[in-house]
Amino acid sequence: MGKRFIFLIIVYYTSAFLLLAQNVFNDTITIDEVVVSGYKPPLKDRSIIPMQTLTHKELENIAGQSLADAVKNFTGVFIKDYGGIGGLKTVMVRSLGSNHTAVFMDGVQFSDASTGQVDLGKISLDQTEEVNLIIGQPINTLQPARYFASASVININSFTSPKQQPLSVKAQFKKGSFGLFNANISLQNKISHTFTDLFCHYTHANGNYPFLLQYGSNNYSTERRSNSDINALNIQANTLINLPNKAHVSIKLYYYSSERGLPGAVIYYNPFAQQRLWNEDFFTNVQYQSRIDKKITYLTNIKFSQNFLKYFDPAYLNTDGKLENTYLQREYYVSQAINIKIRDSLQFSIATDCFMNSLNTNLYEHPTPTRYSSLTAASLLFTKARWEAFGNILNTYVHEKTLRGEPAPDRWVITPTFSTGYLLFKNPNLKIRFLYKNIFRLPTFNDLYFTLIGNNQLKPEYAHQYNLGFTLYSLSIPMINYLSFKAEGFYNKVTDKIIAIPTKNLFVWSMRNIGKVDIKGLELQGFVQFSMFKNIKNSLSINYTYQEALDVTNPLSASYKQQIPYLPFETLSSMITINYKKLTLNYNVLYNGYRYFLEENVYENMLPGWWVSDVSLSYYQSLKKIVFKIKGEVSNLFNRQY
Repeated sequence: MGKRFIFLIIVYYTSAFLLLAQNVFNDTITIDEVVVSGYKPPLKDRSIIPMQTLTHKELENIAGQSLADAVKNFTGVFIKDYGGIGGLKTVMVRSLGSNHTAVFMDGVQFSDASTGQVDLGKISLDQTEEVNLIIGQPINTLQPARYFASASVININSFTSPKQQPLSVKAQFKKGSFGLFNANISLQNKISHTFTDLFCHYTHANGNYPFLLQYGSNNYSTERRSNSDINALNIQANTLINLPNKAHVSIKLYYYSSERGLPGAVIYYNPFAQQRLWNEDFFTNVQYQSRIDKKITYLTNIKFSQNFLKYFDPAYLNTDGKLENTYLQREYYVSQAINIKIRDSLQFSIATDCFMNSLNTNLYEHPTPTRYSSLTAASLLFTKARWEAFGNILNTYVHEKTLRGEPAPDRWVITPTFSTGYLLFKNPNLKIRFLYKNIFRLPTFNDLYFTLIGNNQLKPEYAHQYNLGFTLYSLSIPMINYLSFKAEGFYNKVTDKIIAIPTKNLFVWSMRNIGKVDIKGLELQGFVQFSMFKNIKNSLSINYTYQEALDVTNPLSASYKQQIPYLPFETLSSMITINYKKLTLNYNVLYNGYRYFLEENVYENMLPGWWVSDVSLSYYQSLKKIVFKIKGEVSNLFNRQY
């Protein structure tokens, strides 16, 4: 993939009403100025749950366009990038597959019952205040039951905190290589107890980046990627209304529309592709949170979502001379959660979610399924001095019906989760923690009902997660403002893995529950913030992952105890940031080790590892109520092909 240059201009404008000074008493006392500075340890270093976080400042420094460019810096994460600026980008956490990771934005889950995957390329970094990766279960007990229903959760906060100014406007423009142009504008307004945030983002790119095409063993030519263009529009609106007694109502509207080309595989040195894809996604969510007294808190969510997808291939070889498929998904969702503070050291919460998913398509004789789901999660949190324990039980019931054919059978599953942590020392702070979670992922509509390959008798795919690790952080080291280190060892056992296998012949495949995978891994995370010179602040983070994901399905198979295809054994990411007054330099490097593209781990099937470096330089200047920011960034600095 080619080197990408990006130039960015951001302008902030804020207006504030003048505040009238109150009467000043004649009797005044003058005291010397006292400056207090310090660094509060982030929640990710204090939690008993494995958790990683990128803050707003860190996200601003990252060279990239979408959330996938940020998430790939986490340990245990592997991004499946299907190429190009507009290419599909899904996330795999600790080798469990994309379907085991849920993605939430402002407490609302991105849902796709058809594929079970979320395209992170649709989510812009420009409106992301913070992103968290959480393993096992949520940090906060007052959550919808859906937060407890996945092996891992990517939690995105896009809703900024209310500002003191009644009006704030932000405009941003980007221009980069391969026809990239981004423009977004956000408007924040505060009137009395109501805060409104409106965000609009547009992206265009032709995506014609260069790549090397290999002829034989030693001959290469430079080609250009074709049919990789994208036009996308994203609009978000948030409203927060503060009510008496610390209650509040938040309303979120989300809209995404795109048209993109699908660059095909280069077959016999022919890069020609004409396939097109249209997306139109919409959801709205209303959340109400209230407190009866200091001990009981309620959380209510009501959501509607609709996802439309159209695929068009004008060169498809059939009687029509083309292929045009449309898919329409809808979801109706309601959730009620309650948290009870039994005592200072003990909290109990229970949440129930009910939702309906439907899929309509123009495919011939498609079953047109509808799924009714009910989730109930009961959790208990205990904290006392150095010890903390958190557990929950999740009850899942699913019923399906179809207009044609036989629906999948009802499913009723109960799965537990338990985590605990103990603080060994306070200075430096050293904590050990343990997590166990039994979770599953339901077969998607495509797994169950897709033409020819669907199997409506599929069982859920189970995953048993084990995690043992420790966290260490210190605040009292000369010239170092903050230092943290974490080590996590994990083991995941997957049973009834859903995979596609040939049935009658190599051209007729079907989905089956026959896969078993053993996953073992080690994660190391280090972070240091230091100031060696006046006016210069530095930070360095290093994240390393080693994991083996072995197929243990059939001892007689050639793939037995072989690494899963395309999954690297090692990944490493590092980010260094240097701040000097109003200037910020950020350098990011990502390494993916060797992997195999087929199930047999032989040299002929091996793909070599690769390094990619990104760099960005930004400068900001304040002028009364206006803040200017100029940023330049280079992705793939050394023009590596991977």
